[in-house]
Amino acid sequence: MSWAAEAGAVFAREWKAEWRTRVALASVVLFALSSLTLIALSLRGGVSPGPEVAAALLWIVLFFTATSGLGRTFVQEEERGTALALRLAARSTVVWAGKFAANALLLLGLTGLAAPLLLGMLGVRAANPGLLFCVLVLGGLGLAAVTTFTAALVAQTSSRSGLLAVLAFPILVPLLLAGVHGVKAALGVGNVSGGWAPGMGDLQVLGAYAVIAVTASLLLFDWVWND
Repeated sequence: MSWAAEAGAVFAREWKAEWRTRVALASVVLFALSSLTLIALSLRGGVSPGPEVAAALLWIVLFFTATSGLGRTFVQEEERGTALALRLAARSTVVWAGKFAANALLLLGLTGLAAPLLLGMLGVRAANPGLLFCVLVLGGLGLAAVTTFTAALVAQTSSRSGLLAVLAFPILVPLLLAGVHGVKAALGVGNVSGGWAPGMGDLQVLGAYAVIAVTASLLLFDWVWND
C-alpha cells in the first residue's frame, strides 16, 4: 500500500472505532455544550460582552474541548492493548497522519457548530465571515496537530488527562494569540470596512504555524511512537 492509502486506512479505522464507542465525540460535544450553557446562563442579566471577549471565549472553548476529547486518540490504543499491533502494522508517520486527520475533522466539525452558537448567544456578528472561516480552519488544523502529537507523549502516563493541557498550552500560545486577534478582526474590531487586510498577518501566522506543527510532528513522531 502507498503512504496515502495506509494513512487513509488508519483514518478509517479511527472513525470506525470512534463510531462504536463515541467516547471522544461525546467528550468534545458535552464539554462544548457545557461551556456554552454556562456562558448563556451568565448572560441572563442582559449584559452582552463585546467582540473582544467573544473572540477570547471562543478560543478558550476550542482549546479545552480539544485537550479534553482529542487526547484519547492514543490513550485508547494503550487501554485496549492495540498499540503494539499498530506499531508493527503501520509506519509511524502513517499512524500520526491518520489520527491527525480524524482529530482535525472532529475538531473542525465541532468548531462549525460551536462558533455560530457562541456568537449568536453573545449577540456578535461577523464583519467578515470569510476571514472568520479561514482563521478557524487554520487555527483548528494547528490545534489538532499539536494535540495529536502531545497525546502520544502522555498516553502512557497516569495523569494524562491533565498533563495534556499543561504540555500543549505553552506550545499553542502563538496559535491562540493569532487566533484571538484574527477572530477579533473578523468580528470588526479595528476593521470597520470588514476587509481582509487587518487579519492577513494573523492568517499568515496561523498558516505557518499549522505547516510547522504538521512537519515537526511527522519528523519527531517516530521517536515518540517507537521509544
